[in-house]
Amino acid sequence: MNILVFSDTHLYLPFDGKKFDFLKKIISDADQVIINGDFFDEYMISFDDFINSPWNKLFPLLKSKKTVYIFGNHDQEKFSDQRLNFFSDVQTSIYQLSTINYQLIFTHGQQFRKTGDLFIPEIFKPFVSSVIRIVHFLRQTMVNIFGRNFLKARFAYRNIATKEKAIKTIKDNEFIIVGHNHWAEVDEKNHFACCGAILYGFAQYLTINSVSEKINLHEEWYK
Repeated sequence: MNILVFSDTHLYLPFDGKKFDFLKKIISDADQVIINGDFFDEYMISFDDFINSPWNKLFPLLKSKKTVYIFGNHDQEKFSDQRLNFFSDVQTSIYQLSTINYQLIFTHGQQFRKTGDLFIPEIFKPFVSSVIRIVHFLRQTMVNIFGRNFLKARFAYRNIATKEKAIKTIKDNEFIIVGHNHWAEVDEKNHFACCGAILYGFAQYLTINSVSEKINLHEEWYK
């Protein structure tokens, strides 16, 4: 079985047709899908608007892949409702998958690297939305200029502290896979992986072969 694991797509409006086509392709190629948090971005789009947006054309495909949906910090459980069933079979904060040698543990990772948005009162959300839009614009500009190097310099360091905390929580036969940090990594020695992000025209994601237990890191441009 080929399992696709991705996170941090931060879907919102305006609709991005190139990202949609890319997601449709990688989801179609998988036998099962695990969305490891921040699928949509509540600070940029309400859950109701997301459900009714053009992104919903992905929902039947995701549903056909028995998708597991893991809550992130930008798509917390309190932001959504039972309509998550439109595109996922399981909704949870932590998902475990047993293979021959490992217990794979999937979680978005905000418990290891806490961010300010976890503590923002509802009244400040419109202000936060404006700030996040500006941040996305600036990051996109930097990616257009410096490409992959900007993303690595900006995000790769986040895995260091996350990994240090995460591996303290797992047993010898466990392997933890997070999102949240926006930079992909597979560290087999320390039983840690991050599935990166699909943002700014650059995609990082993981595929897992459930037979060989091989975790493969993929990255490519989709713009």
